[in-house]
Amino acid sequence: MRRKMEQAITIRNARWEDEAAIKRLVRAARLDPMSLHWKNFLVAESTGRVVGIGQVKPYRGARELGSLVVMKSHQRQGIGATIIRALIEREPGELFLFCQARLEGYYARFGFRRIGFRETRGTVRTKYLFTRLFRLLGVKIVVMKRIGRG
Repeated sequence: MRRKMEQAITIRNARWEDEAAIKRLVRAARLDPMSLHWKNFLVAESTGRVVGIGQVKPYRGARELGSLVVMKSHQRQGIGATIIRALIEREPGELFLFCQARLEGYYARFGFRRIGFRETRGTVRTKYLFTRLFRLLGVKIVVMKRIGRG
């Protein structure tokens, strides 16, 4: 899968040599560092450099869209949205995601809606409970779900 964007951005499947860049971007954005398997990622590339990433984490009974990062120098160019659309396109079923409450409107544009504990299951349910700890630090995390096309 390859998609061309304006400003010479290519969206492609990650390769093993992208692993270090993926981990570096996730750490810099202070996102969940678990389950960073390069095979699950799409990357946005500009002049041979990874400038954005996103993945779908496969769990038993659920899949989570996550690890979405675009370098600051390349933000507000539609790269994140293009990565999200490409990930959704290759996922026929429902997708969950965790995000800060301030980003809820952004993900709603892609068909995600906020859900409660009862609508979660498996690993997503466990992660949902874990997000309660973030409230103690003043960070509100919401869980969202998108119903797929099949």
